[in-house]
Amino acid sequence: MNFVHRSIAFCSIASLLLAGCANVSPQPSPQATSPIRVNPTHPQIPNRTFNLKDFGGNGDGKTWNTDVFTKAFAEIGKQGGGRLVVPAGTYRTKPIVLVSNLDLHLDAGAVILAPGTFTDYDLPEPETLKTQQDVQSRVRAPAPLITGRNLHDVAITGEGAVDGNGAIWWAWSERAARAQPGRLVYPRPNLVSITECQRLLVQDVTFRDSPKFHLVPNASDLLIERIKVRAPANAPNTDAIDPTSCANMLIRDCDLDTGDDNVAIKTGGTNLLIEDCNIKRGHGISIGSGTTGGISNMLVRHCTFDGTDNGIRIKSMRGAGGLVENIRFTDITMNNVANAIVLDLLYVDNNRPNFVGDPTKVPSIHNVLIDHVNIRSAKSAGKFVGLPDSHITDITLRDVQINADKDFVIKDADKITFERVNKQIKTVTP
Repeated sequence: MNFVHRSIAFCSIASLLLAGCANVSPQPSPQATSPIRVNPTHPQIPNRTFNLKDFGGNGDGKTWNTDVFTKAFAEIGKQGGGRLVVPAGTYRTKPIVLVSNLDLHLDAGAVILAPGTFTDYDLPEPETLKTQQDVQSRVRAPAPLITGRNLHDVAITGEGAVDGNGAIWWAWSERAARAQPGRLVYPRPNLVSITECQRLLVQDVTFRDSPKFHLVPNASDLLIERIKVRAPANAPNTDAIDPTSCANMLIRDCDLDTGDDNVAIKTGGTNLLIEDCNIKRGHGISIGSGTTGGISNMLVRHCTFDGTDNGIRIKSMRGAGGLVENIRFTDITMNNVANAIVLDLLYVDNNRPNFVGDPTKVPSIHNVLIDHVNIRSAKSAGKFVGLPDSHITDITLRDVQINADKDFVIKDADKITFERVNKQIKTVTP
């Protein structure tokens, strides 16, 4: 299988940010410095093609295809790998498990569709349970619709879609229970979760209406490009892309419109590039809240935010924190966002308001450069809020235009530098 090889070069983040976060003259453009490369190695998948129809696949939207996918994956694995083409049609399936050396390719018009009832998942209908204790004793979240662990050389490609049928789950979420006290909470699955994978490509596919997070990759050499993720703005916890402990990661040219984080870097990660993404509704491009593995050397550039709840956000809290450092956001445009720039070590997870975690896991944020950012019609410029024993330090805003109703809140933060920052802050009546 041949993939287009595109090399992405950008400045040495660590050296640029260490220079940029001091009170010095502007630094040369990234192109003028010695570049490093975020250039994920593409999956190496044998040039063999299989068709789901040849294994009995039925895209009538009614027939179950779980055993068909399982049979196809087993045969492809037996032959050493290849591309499985899913032709146009709607293929109902329960959770399926990928194999190594596989390209799961969804043709235009192809939909892999999750079960539409709890009964289809062999779970009791929520209305039949009386207490949350009943749920805890009888219900476990199903596996993600598409999953895999300890894999190598995997791709999910094509112009088709993966549909999570999430509405049945959202009605029994933590958010629904907060709105209706006493309502039961059902544990929810993610849509696609690939864990401990070497060389993973996700390309062109549309992911929609996940019960919870849409795409959760844990991989080294990760490329995600030209995908779309869609969920209603009020769909709870429907993060679009949640890279977890990834290294050498590139996310580019994606269109993300969901009910929670559009991208959330979780647990840990290093050498991370996000570029040319269109961010609509959702909670923006985030780091955290879990940062225990440490997150470093990350660049976000050439992205637009329109109507997003948050734009740039780094969030963590005592008990789930680690070091976040050497981060840059550049060439960013925001329109009508609620909170433009948020660095917050007092984050509270609404789904776990009493979270304690490991008290030794104290978060910290150092060396962040935010430059060439244009913020229009924001409700709040944002905030820089650290901890009394872990101040946020060495943050630089350079060449930033801010039009917002409210100014920044700054607390337990040191060495916050504003260079050529033009703020137009409105007076808001309480």
